[in-house]
Amino acid sequence: MSPRRFRPPALYTKAPFLQSLLDGMPDSVKVIDSQFRVVYANDVSLKNLRVNLNELRGRFCHQAFYGFKEKCFFCGMKNVFEAGQSQVSYCTLAVNGANRDFEVSTFPIRGSDGKIEYAVETVRDITPLSKGAALPQKAGKISSRDKTYSLVFENMAQWAEDDQPVLLQGEKGTGKKSFARALHQRSSQADGPFRVFHCVDNSKGDCCDGLFGEGSAWEKAKGGTLYLDGICHLGEASQKKIAEKLSRPADRDNPRVVAATTEDILSLVHQETLRLDFYNKFASRILRLPALRNRKQDLPFLAQHFIETYKVLTGSPAEKLGPEAMCQLMTYSWPGNIRELETRIERACLLATGPLVEKLDVDVCAPKTERLDDLLNSTEKTYLVDILTKTHGKLGEAAKQADLSLKTLQRKMKRHGLKAEDFRNLPDN
Repeated sequence: MSPRRFRPPALYTKAPFLQSLLDGMPDSVKVIDSQFRVVYANDVSLKNLRVNLNELRGRFCHQAFYGFKEKCFFCGMKNVFEAGQSQVSYCTLAVNGANRDFEVSTFPIRGSDGKIEYAVETVRDITPLSKGAALPQKAGKISSRDKTYSLVFENMAQWAEDDQPVLLQGEKGTGKKSFARALHQRSSQADGPFRVFHCVDNSKGDCCDGLFGEGSAWEKAKGGTLYLDGICHLGEASQKKIAEKLSRPADRDNPRVVAATTEDILSLVHQETLRLDFYNKFASRILRLPALRNRKQDLPFLAQHFIETYKVLTGSPAEKLGPEAMCQLMTYSWPGNIRELETRIERACLLATGPLVEKLDVDVCAPKTERLDDLLNSTEKTYLVDILTKTHGKLGEAAKQADLSLKTLQRKMKRHGLKAEDFRNLPDN
């Protein structure tokens, strides 16, 4: 198909002044057709991608600009084309090794017949404004470079808009509540309320009083999303009633249910902690969030994001992680996941006396060992992490600095569970 078919006439033939105006804007501006293909991108957008418009035109927006296989979790294009409504959303994306906050605005362009022909998306960097303050709660602040998260993002993009029940399974601190908010933001009921019900705090009385009835969590979440945190604490009567409500025909007045648990869902069913009919309502949409120790590639970026946040809140001189502190982060197992990382970085910002966060500031260490072999292995792993961090995962350079053959380096990395891709694109120290 010829690229010219993607050109909106108003921009290229009838209003050259408008094109010049858009090219002079400091924000990224894109024009998208109803198939989510790029028809126009201003100079800022093209500069960020380092391609020309002819190479970009006709490609899917989510693939060309954000690297997602499916539509972005913060995308508002669907509302623009289906309802003709403008939308503003927020997201956190990684740029040049550091997380930055963006405001994404979308609005329609109508033809002479009044029909929506295109959508305009503007992306504005609001990091200086958002530092030290949370973005609106309905915004999905999720980003990841780790391959283990690719399936998570794909599933979220597929399930967000169908309003069916979803179950989130993951350890404490893996971001289940943040994902629930992102699903809510992308759903057709995004304008409705997002309510959280902590099952463990309402375990007495089988939760029924707090979940159902006048003024209950179910009532308050109507037209929006009800997030059930810790469903392993739900009593049998509550499970049965929820299953019955989810079996009824779809009703926009009812909330979409997103449940979460830290335990394996199938084990709960086998132990008869959860009813089978309750489990079946979520069985087709179970999203398992990986632990932080299994997505080490994200560690430096998450740490930098928290440093930039807490240096504002605490007045800290900290700017980034020092080399030894980076080694500690990459070798620690992070049992508390992202929540623990945030707490550790907040403490490090309070303790830091200079621009680099040092080893003692981070205050994490590997489990104590008594055997000599364990100590040697721990020392070797720390050394390899340091070399790979400094060389950004370039194995040839790392082998040369370590005075090892490439095969020997690869063998040692395999023994310690280290992957070269986890160290690529790290921020410079």
